[in-house]
Amino acid sequence: MSPQLILEQAVQKKLNLISITDHNTVQHSILACKLSEDMSIRVIPGVELTSREEVHLLAYFPNIEAIIKMEKEIDNYLPGKKNNSRVFGDQLYYDLKGEIIGIDDTLRQVALNIGLDNLVDFIHKIEGIAVPAHIDKDRFSLLSQLGFLDQEAAYDAVEVSKFKWRKEKFQLGNTWSSFPVIAGSDSHGVEDIGLFFMEDNQEEIKNFISLKDFLRKSKQQ
Repeated sequence: MSPQLILEQAVQKKLNLISITDHNTVQHSILACKLSEDMSIRVIPGVELTSREEVHLLAYFPNIEAIIKMEKEIDNYLPGKKNNSRVFGDQLYYDLKGEIIGIDDTLRQVALNIGLDNLVDFIHKIEGIAVPAHIDKDRFSLLSQLGFLDQEAAYDAVEVSKFKWRKEKFQLGNTWSSFPVIAGSDSHGVEDIGLFFMEDNQEEIKNFISLKDFLRKSKQQ
């Protein structure tokens, strides 16, 4: 999916705030941020990282400059192997017009050679938000890999799958072991966009800053 196509579909589904969190790469998140400047929808720069423990960790940032710093850190800890397109598919690069301009040959569907706590520390160092992803899943989650959720950890929130969100009837502001709970659509195809979204009934969350403030308040309650 090109960032342009994602944004067009998101606008059509009347979403007003999204984040694109590709695995261990930030280019399309940056592109979506630039494209959204002239659109009704806002985009929070983001990425889904894989720690050395094979825990998936979502990271959200205040601006493009911060996520570029994250990109450099990712490149430092990737194993430097070539992508196997027969297994993971071609990793395409798009431009602002939605045209393919290249292929990323770097293997990104792997763990970074940096531990979870150090990743969280770095995200906070560049003013980002760190959120363990889909913690209820039985693969690549905090609970599946480590077996517990440390209440003293520095996470800003935890994410659950959209299925868990619906089953437990979570709402924005709810917590899990004192951590604010969020969920995402985990869209891997255009047809998935807009089938799930979180409702902000108080209309408090409009951008990264208001999201960060909301999570901080929810954690303190």
